[in-house]
Amino acid sequence: MKKILILGLNSFSGSTFANFIQKKNIYKLYGVYHKTKNKRYILYDQSKITKRKIDNLEYKKIIQFIKKIKPSIIVDFASICMVNESWKFRKYYNDVNYLSKIKLTNFLKNSTYLKKYIYISTPEIFGSSNKIYEESKNFKPSTPYALSKLKAEKLFSKLYKKHSFPIIICRFSNFYGPGQPIYRLIPKTCIMLDNKLQFPLHGSGNTKRNFIFSDDFCDGIYSSIKKGIIGEKYHFSGDEIISIKEIVKRICRIKKKKFDSYVKLVKERKCKDKIYLLQSQKTKKKLKWNSKTSFNKGLKKTIQFYKKNFNHLKNEKNDYVFQK
Repeated sequence: MKKILILGLNSFSGSTFANFIQKKNIYKLYGVYHKTKNKRYILYDQSKITKRKIDNLEYKKIIQFIKKIKPSIIVDFASICMVNESWKFRKYYNDVNYLSKIKLTNFLKNSTYLKKYIYISTPEIFGSSNKIYEESKNFKPSTPYALSKLKAEKLFSKLYKKHSFPIIICRFSNFYGPGQPIYRLIPKTCIMLDNKLQFPLHGSGNTKRNFIFSDDFCDGIYSSIKKGIIGEKYHFSGDEIISIKEIVKRICRIKKKKFDSYVKLVKERKCKDKIYLLQSQKTKKKLKWNSKTSFNKGLKKTIQFYKKNFNHLKNEKNDYVFQK
């Protein structure tokens, strides 16, 4: 049975993918996580996975764990991803998102058991753009977070060219679904409306994003594991480009709340990119992958999760609190 190691196991993306891949029942799963969040966010069966709690920067302990299990596949979700906070904690973002990768891959580049390293990246490395193709090199990161992710991508690309490092880079549109922490857009809106609180809409809410539901997100990673070519970059995007304001409006309609009564405008966040739109034509053709869940369908499933778990989550802080 092949072994998969998930870095960032208890992140939203890591937990969601672990739950997805467990259902395949064809891999032995291992995981490394930095911290445990609310148990409602842990979606996988904890009894069926070997895991270790290790700080993001304790790369020597991660290497010891890897030496012991010898995974054939590593899926790397281990990044600090809150964009706005990256301005305040630039060094830590750079340390975790980039420098730690140097130390880890310096060890892994000589391994014989590792067949694929799937790195989860972001369209933010391109800055605002409505046409981002898989081969594009028009990088314009506008935040320290985006810059740290781009530096990691460039590191992996150099390792591939010099050492045939088995890297596959996967860039995803905004990923959402059941289990997402409530400081994120969709769950935060759901919990605040159900708590009868006004949702703070940054700026005019006219920035646009593409969203991909958790099932399609996980299927994209799985397709990369099964069919992905070493050294390639793949794009995964949903079926609709939509403004933040429109998302909040749709949630209000589903919950039968008046938008004007439950939403207040607040100051826009620093250097917020206006639009990201990943082009996925090559990925769809090469991996035989498609986004199967419409945004409206995925949104309803997500809203239902937070309605079901409202009593457990209603008192959680809905603003992100940075913790090392």
